[in-house]
Amino acid sequence: MDRPRLRFWLTLGLGLLYVAAGIAESVRAVTSGDGGLWFWFGTLVGGGALVLSGMVASSRHPNVGRTLICVGSMMGVLATGWTLVVPLIAVAVVVLNIQKPTTD
Repeated sequence: MDRPRLRFWLTLGLGLLYVAAGIAESVRAVTSGDGGLWFWFGTLVGGGALVLSGMVASSRHPNVGRTLICVGSMMGVLATGWTLVVPLIAVAVVVLNIQKPTTD
């Protein structure tokens, strides 16, 4: 798989994963009464929204898009750090998005 395609799919997958996990954790926090709603919603749904909006913005404003993707990826790492796999995917997304595009 070439690098732009890998970057696109990993970034999209991470953004959607963050939003889905954020919604699930927010529902769990509300129904169980454990608290932490703003943490789960803010870090996961907020981070996922930033990642997805960065994907949209990167076609017109590449630096703004990269910044949104990097900030959103790192926001989600706060809540998913215990999984070990998701933070590695987030780091890969950041590295792939920071690299300059190659002209083949």
